[in-house]
Amino acid sequence: MEPGTDQSLLLAERIRSASAAGHRLAITGSGSQRALAFPEGYPADVQLLEAGRHHGIVNLAPSELVVTVRAGTPVMELQAALEEVGMMLPFEPAMPTPSSTVGGMVALGLSGARRPWTASLRDALLGTRIVNGRGEILRFGGEVMKNVAGFDVSRLMAGSMGSLGLLLEASFKLLPAPAYQAWLRREASAAEFIQQARDWGRTALPFSGLAWADGITRIRLGGGQEAVQEAAERLGADADLEGPPFWTRLRDRHLPFLTGSVTGDERLWRLSLPPATPPLDLPGEWLMNWGGGERWLRSSAAPETVRTTVADAGGHARLWLGNPAGGTWLHPRPAPHARLEGEVRAAMDPDGVFFAPLIAPHPRPARAS
Repeated sequence: MEPGTDQSLLLAERIRSASAAGHRLAITGSGSQRALAFPEGYPADVQLLEAGRHHGIVNLAPSELVVTVRAGTPVMELQAALEEVGMMLPFEPAMPTPSSTVGGMVALGLSGARRPWTASLRDALLGTRIVNGRGEILRFGGEVMKNVAGFDVSRLMAGSMGSLGLLLEASFKLLPAPAYQAWLRREASAAEFIQQARDWGRTALPFSGLAWADGITRIRLGGGQEAVQEAAERLGADADLEGPPFWTRLRDRHLPFLTGSVTGDERLWRLSLPPATPPLDLPGEWLMNWGGGERWLRSSAAPETVRTTVADAGGHARLWLGNPAGGTWLHPRPAPHARLEGEVRAAMDPDGVFFAPLIAPHPRPARAS
């Protein structure tokens, strides 16, 4: 590459060439979370489009509560820059490895423990610069909250897993980091935790995390020192000496519950449910986050049993680890949703360049190579 060459132009040219030749590309950054978007690998005809070299912070404006960053930037690098100016991303992104990138973070669309009290990744995504399936560089949204007229394409990029285009840059809303934090714990059954979280949700206490595992409710508070200390006294829970490492491992999905291998018919599921949903009648071990809104289940129950039970409760289930047994990794979408998803995908990638097996396919087949 010649000095000064814009990586975005090189990436756009690669996509144009693939489109013209009828090839398919799988977008990847550092590859640290590749298995979540491509759990069954790639067909032989799919080429990797590596975007990790397009990195760096474009604009960090703490006074405007916004940051714009290139997609290949490691999340850890972005977090370090925000900490220096007392800011944070409100959705508390995971950093599974030091090389995990902003592009992968947006592509997966997953939010951390702070989500219910601040914002999801999609809510905090203000604008994007992308390359579509024709190799055209497009910009959507901007660096302020009210800057969108018509279809908000930027937020569609959250969780799109590379199906709509290659992310070049993203702008995020920021929040000031909490001045003071406290970590508490108390014993509780799963049902007691859900009821406690429901009751606490009616208060204005400065929660930044509510989780449950192994019969222990974990509480994290954040804000001004006086408010946090008063809330801790009101809750009457014990100090949690293991609190900081627990919440870090939960954020990065490094808890043994989430990393342990599965064997035989066992599977690890990530469930999204209305937080006040009572404990589900499913066998297995549980870990709960978001005050009960995000639940992880290790179970040997059949996939159709898990998905039917979760759907009846108003939620959805993603298979995280294990054998899909001929089913899907993501919760099946209703036909109208899948059709709309496919039509949006066809508009952004008309030639079917981007390989994204978990997202609804185009309403018409991709062009043959």
